[in-house]
Amino acid sequence: MPEAIHKTLAKTAYARYTDKGSRFYAHAYPVMDQKTIEHRRSELAVTYPDATHHCYAWRFNPFNLQEYAQDDGEPAGTAGLPILGVIKSEELVNVLIIVVRYFGGTKLGKPGLVQAYREAATLSVAAARKTAIDRFIPFRITYPYEQENRICELINRYRLETDDEQYLEFVTMTLFCKADLASSMYGILEHLSHLGISFRQLPECFRPVDFPE
Repeated sequence: MPEAIHKTLAKTAYARYTDKGSRFYAHAYPVMDQKTIEHRRSELAVTYPDATHHCYAWRFNPFNLQEYAQDDGEPAGTAGLPILGVIKSEELVNVLIIVVRYFGGTKLGKPGLVQAYREAATLSVAAARKTAIDRFIPFRITYPYEQENRICELINRYRLETDDEQYLEFVTMTLFCKADLASSMYGILEHLSHLGISFRQLPECFRPVDFPE
């Protein structure tokens, strides 16, 4: 049975929707860790300090699914849940959508609010390219320059992604290994420790990947 493909957004997207004078600004974000959720919320609080409402929803971790919706003062169920419904209907994970509202002077009523928040969220998701997502285990490694070829072989064999490379007295970088290959990778790095290669395993994370062909 083929492994399920989990989708997220390739990058941040934005949309605007208006109804009876009220303006709705929707921001859709890919989130690879939960700290990013609070960071993005804080960013928009600064960007829209005088907004009437900051309503949002997120869906995170397809392997241990967590969901949350916030109405931020709108009538219960009229903002956060419609936003979450858009994320779910698009079958997306690791996504945060924040819809900021400026009240236009005319009440929309509960059905109108549901429609407005849903439409704003839908427009933001429609503006974003989708990508697949998978679990990775990062390894922070340090090695002498003479072991460069050996590390390159390891990167090619496991199709590792690299980040935060530092070339000082030794080479230090982060290698991202797919979670199902991490224990094998760990064993090889342990085996290479006598060559001056040191490493530490970091907490599991998520990263976007190409859709399988």
